[in-house]
Amino acid sequence: MYVEIVFPLSLDQAFTYSVPDELNDVVQVGQRVIASLGRRKQQGMIIGIKSDPPSDFTGKLKSFENIVDPVPVFGGKLINLLKWMSRYYFTPLGKVIQSAIPSDARLKKEIIIQATALLHGSDEFTRFIENHRVVRMSALKRKFGAEIALTRVGRLQRQGLLELENEFEFKGTRGKHYLVVPDLGRDSEIPTNARAQQRAFDVLNDFPEGIALDKLKEEHEVYMPIIKKLADRGLVKLQEVEPDIDPLKDYHRPPPKDIQLNHEQQIAYNEVKRSIDEHIFTPFMLFGVAGSGKTEVYLNATAHALEQGRSIIILVPEIALAPQIAYRFQSRFGNIVALWHSGLKGAERLWTWQQIQKSRFRIVVGARSAVLTPLSDLGLIIVDEEQENSYKQQDTEPRYHARDVALVRGREEKAVVLLGSATPSLETYFNLSSGRYKGLHLTKRWEKAKPPLVDLVDMGAEREETRDYSNPFSRKLISAIHETLENDKQVILFQNRRGYAPVITCKDCNWTMACPHDEMSLTYHKIGNKMRCHFCDFEAPTPSSCPECRSLDLKFGGMGTQMVEEALESQFSDVPICRMDMDTTRGKGAHTKLLGDFARGQYKILLGTQMIAKGLDFENVTLVGVINADSGLHFPDFRSRETTFQLVYQVSGRSGRGEHPGRVVVQSWMPDDISIQCATRTDVKLFYKVN
Repeated sequence: MYVEIVFPLSLDQAFTYSVPDELNDVVQVGQRVIASLGRRKQQGMIIGIKSDPPSDFTGKLKSFENIVDPVPVFGGKLINLLKWMSRYYFTPLGKVIQSAIPSDARLKKEIIIQATALLHGSDEFTRFIENHRVVRMSALKRKFGAEIALTRVGRLQRQGLLELENEFEFKGTRGKHYLVVPDLGRDSEIPTNARAQQRAFDVLNDFPEGIALDKLKEEHEVYMPIIKKLADRGLVKLQEVEPDIDPLKDYHRPPPKDIQLNHEQQIAYNEVKRSIDEHIFTPFMLFGVAGSGKTEVYLNATAHALEQGRSIIILVPEIALAPQIAYRFQSRFGNIVALWHSGLKGAERLWTWQQIQKSRFRIVVGARSAVLTPLSDLGLIIVDEEQENSYKQQDTEPRYHARDVALVRGREEKAVVLLGSATPSLETYFNLSSGRYKGLHLTKRWEKAKPPLVDLVDMGAEREETRDYSNPFSRKLISAIHETLENDKQVILFQNRRGYAPVITCKDCNWTMACPHDEMSLTYHKIGNKMRCHFCDFEAPTPSSCPECRSLDLKFGGMGTQMVEEALESQFSDVPICRMDMDTTRGKGAHTKLLGDFARGQYKILLGTQMIAKGLDFENVTLVGVINADSGLHFPDFRSRETTFQLVYQVSGRSGRGEHPGRVVVQSWMPDDISIQCATRTDVKLFYKVN
């Protein structure tokens, strides 16, 4: 028997190895193995098994050394998808496979072995497993030897007598979490001069069932050295507990709604349901106006796929959207919903991946990398806001588009792929028009919600009338903000440039400060007083004079979110304001916390970049302001007009999603541009017709 193995190297080929005789019954596609490659040992993955050696090879093939995974990391269908990605995106297969495995999944791990009801011990090996019911592979290797343990476990697992699970070791030192449980009524045993211990015990009196040590530190300033002294006296017990790593725990949880589908939604759901029942690959385009209730169709289609015993992937374009959508699904389907994106760190990411492998999660909600999660029996893939460019992985290999990968995975898994958008990409609209995708249409807003009133402000005429060139807000927008706040409603303001000023120039010689790596203009960030490239993250000190002519007359041009925030704070000084962009959401869980606080009403105004432009659903938001609608038109990108239309249309849809009427104020220096006109008139078909 022979296997084809690929390695996570820049080698565009698979290598053939012979299988050791004792492992013939164990090898499976998707297992990781250790094999010699040249002069070093390397971890690779089996992508194929065959009975004959390569026809053009006449020597003796060497065998690989050992198997890392008795349980395959990936199934055959996912391996086929990764092979397609390798061919389509011109990336070595080993690199593609490596990108689909979390970096925290170390080589060192444990195999958990559990006997099924069919196992009956007929020899010492099977009796040992039957008596223990659950045993670790390391224990079997110590007792019976590594070769016997691996071979016997593999054969028994093939016969359905054992169930195996991979348990990967966390990379790095994992902090321990404790519950502090007091032994009440023993205050007198604390020395009178031990005031810190007495104070700590007084706090613990309020928690007879125990309190988490982390909470003691954060809320009561009681620290571990004091707790240890109380533990030495026997006055408290420290119980080690599993940490709460639920990434949704800080998200605002509104009460669930009992919603009945309207006529259009029911038609769309019935079409998707029929294809799920038939187990055939079907690409659908759910073309629904903003606020039409596409998520309700997603939820009902997901419920039906679960009834059929199949799993579901829901892709969202921004990490900021993932918690809100994940909670909608979790509130309906419970703890079978996983959140997956690059913002998860360490234990969260590894733990989630393990649970997906064990089929304890049947629904995965996440950003583009969620399309590669190892769910089994996949029946439905939903790509929400499919037009978004953030579905394209552009930084590292493989540079894939998650929407296209979702379609190919759906074909491999015989699953339904549901693309949803109010403003589809031009290629998706073409595929819909040509009949390659089946169309599902939602033409009306949900329930009592009405389309918002849209005002288009010509900023050129505004500046001529007011002669105020420093204020980023028009008179109409300022008046609308005041009116909204007086009605105790919330405001979303959209400015798609972060930082303070996008460019710094010299008035005397027209020098512009640019990045030395990619020649993009550097953006001034007032917080930290830094010049930063938003393309490669290069940073430099802010110059005090022109390096070309030594002039001190430097000018900051353009306007970023920091400048808008500064103007907001000066004009609405008593209003709580939240800024959401790449600079404020770098920290772990920052997206979830900011949106949760806004949903709870702790902030009245949410200012942000494109991460707030789509998918968010806040019923109390009745005003959306677009500070500079045409900033994207000046980018050297053939999609600039399409992107501008989609962003302005999408962010306008965040207003008036509840029973209260909504309003949108769009400020533009190019109000006659076709993308601005179509977006403010919500004329989607006209835009696609002229483009």
